[in-house]
Amino acid sequence: MSAVQDLPQTDKMPYALRPMHERDLEQASEVEQDAFPTLFPPTSFRRELKNRLARYLIAWRLEDPTELVAQFERQTKSNRNRGLWHRAAASIWRGRPIAWQPGHQYIVGFLGVWYMPDDAHIVSVGVRNDYRGLGIGELLLIGAIEQAQQRRRHIVTLEVRVSNHVAQNLYKKYGFETTGVRKGYYSDNREDALIMTVSSIHTLEYRQELRRLTEEHRKRWGSAERILS
Repeated sequence: MSAVQDLPQTDKMPYALRPMHERDLEQASEVEQDAFPTLFPPTSFRRELKNRLARYLIAWRLEDPTELVAQFERQTKSNRNRGLWHRAAASIWRGRPIAWQPGHQYIVGFLGVWYMPDDAHIVSVGVRNDYRGLGIGELLLIGAIEQAQQRRRHIVTLEVRVSNHVAQNLYKKYGFETTGVRKGYYSDNREDALIMTVSSIHTLEYRQELRRLTEEHRKRWGSAERILS
């Protein structure tokens, strides 16, 4: 069993949310490449941070991943014994060095939203493959809806692959309904996308339902700090 799956279950979720910062760009790209290896072109997170319409949240691990500490130490030791040319060659043959460094928060997922005048449009959600099934994607979705409420948008919308039934079921759980189809939306295989939308997120009924679902998530995965702005 992996180190990720061996994490103890406590009253506190071992992950938290906060806005993306410039220091996160390399790790965000690494997460996207891991989650969506066929995506082209990749997201320019640097450009997105400068986009006045965009807001990105990241999910980060509260403790340093011990398996990456060992990998980082091996890389550092190897680099001390190699010249510049050898380090470049090693990077080509062994793959790109990990973006994370000790002392930095380890990013496991991200979610991006474009804020239009009338709605919040979720444009991307990504979680590292080794960290799926741990409630992180749902935590990011909760954070996005809460942020949209804070920013006084009444509608949240997104696109999802027609084949991605796991994601569709999560969105349905939070009140999203299919409102249309975008033909050939995904550039890698021309797969269609469903347009899913949840309206009236400020109604008393929806706020109560969101509170219930958030509490359900907390009971299963633990409480998680969510800094949204």
